[in-house]
Amino acid sequence: MRHPDTVIESASSLTESNKRLPDEGESPLRCARKGLGLSLRTTATRASIDPGHLSRVERGEKSLSVEALHRLAVVLELDELVAQLHPYLPRKRQKDG
Repeated sequence: MRHPDTVIESASSLTESNKRLPDEGESPLRCARKGLGLSLRTTATRASIDPGHLSRVERGEKSLSVEALHRLAVVLELDELVAQLHPYLPRKRQKDG
């Protein structure tokens, strides 16, 4: 099992869905989002993340929880990242019947 800090190993894994590598200095997450033609606000809404926070994440100023990164990866259709994050997601508790 990989450590969460090593889940994102390269820009190419983040941009797999649109086959475009980020320009120098461009955020891989922003590249993936733009590659799908999604606005920051639409992406944030679909991933249940505050748009301002997502903007700061894309600029490298803030980070996301594993759960929020997983939701974002689903929205951005980053299937490999979704699969890599899955083991780190909290398990849902079942109610006693």
